[in-house]
Amino acid sequence: MTERQPGAPLGEGAGNRREGRPEGAAERASVPGSPSLPPAEDMGPGPAPDAAPEPGGAVEAPAPAGQEPSASPGVERDGEVLRLSGRLTSMTAGEVWRPALKEAHGARRIDLSGLEMLDTSGAALVIAAARAAGEDVPVEGASRPVAAVLERSRAADRPPAAPPAGRRLGVISALGAWGVGRADAAREATTFMGEASATFVNAARRPRDLRIADVLRHLDEVGTRAFGLVILLGVLIGVILAFQSAIPMRQYGADIFVPRLVGISLLRELGPLLAAVILAGRTGSAFAAELGTMTVNEEVSALRIMGIDPMVLLVLPRLIAATLAMPVLALLMDLAGLVGMSVVMMATGFPLQLVINQVHAGVALGDLLGGLGKAAVFGLVIAGIGCRAGLAAGSGPRAVGDAATSAVVGGIVALVVLDGIFAVLFYRLGW
Repeated sequence: MTERQPGAPLGEGAGNRREGRPEGAAERASVPGSPSLPPAEDMGPGPAPDAAPEPGGAVEAPAPAGQEPSASPGVERDGEVLRLSGRLTSMTAGEVWRPALKEAHGARRIDLSGLEMLDTSGAALVIAAARAAGEDVPVEGASRPVAAVLERSRAADRPPAAPPAGRRLGVISALGAWGVGRADAAREATTFMGEASATFVNAARRPRDLRIADVLRHLDEVGTRAFGLVILLGVLIGVILAFQSAIPMRQYGADIFVPRLVGISLLRELGPLLAAVILAGRTGSAFAAELGTMTVNEEVSALRIMGIDPMVLLVLPRLIAATLAMPVLALLMDLAGLVGMSVVMMATGFPLQLVINQVHAGVALGDLLGGLGKAAVFGLVIAGIGCRAGLAAGSGPRAVGDAATSAVVGGIVALVVLDGIFAVLFYRLGW
């Protein structure tokens, strides 16, 4: 070890033993732009540290002492042994791909002791050569880095394991599985109803949690944009009811009572029901598709992670909008149907004033209020079914479509059931 000369500044040595030039802080300070740390040759003899290989890059096997690595790969057939040598990389594997596969046929062993470098493209060539030779042909002689790359490539090339073949369920087992599935669906629906009810109560206690802008936007989507379709269908339904009712009533000379019959039918039953069917097909499916897309994209999960309740942000505005818009749609359906019926009655020779008097005499205010009350319940149920279907959507490309289908089918079935319940209830109450 070289000793520091007396009087020399601290940090300076006697010189470089290999080149005989002075070293130390004084020399480095004299060179403009030189780094503050000593260069590599000043830090003592020894090889530079190995650099970590890049992920997915080629690995190079250590070359034997005194032997220069070859740049191009080699393929040699020695009896029943196929020898691969050189560097098998993405740049060189294509040159020997066909010769290697040709020479691999009939080989009993593949020797990789001569390989100096291998990446995933070269590993693909080795795997293809082994398959061409036979499934049981051993691959031997690879160095540790080459063997590691080859093993990882083999693991990625293996086909996924086939799922075990399921045994066909018997009738009893199938019925049991169906019952369990229905019970789970009922439990989830009950849970959603409980959460929605709690959200309504909390929103009534804390109105600031409700976003009025979202409610107004959904009111426009549910109500205003559906006015044209509701008016068109209402007029057509009124025309159809008037024609179909006039045929049997004329046989008894009672066609003057057609306005009463059509008015009662529209206000109590057909107006709310048909408007609810439009809402289920147009809005319930839209709610399910919107929330289903958010669920598939994990946006709902992101809201929960951020501490935002999806029931308050996504479900509550839609429920309120559908509940408020549905009576308006039902009333518009009733008025449009009465207009269509009036046109038919006037076309058959009845004056307009007579038609208005018959409607006024046959329809009471309770009929209108009962129909509007049913319409509000229909809107709440349809919106709830659509939102639940969207939030319960699975994953995959079919999830959103399945959610929309479930919302429409479930909404229409719920409408029929609820309408039957209201019919029995109104009958028992004498309405």
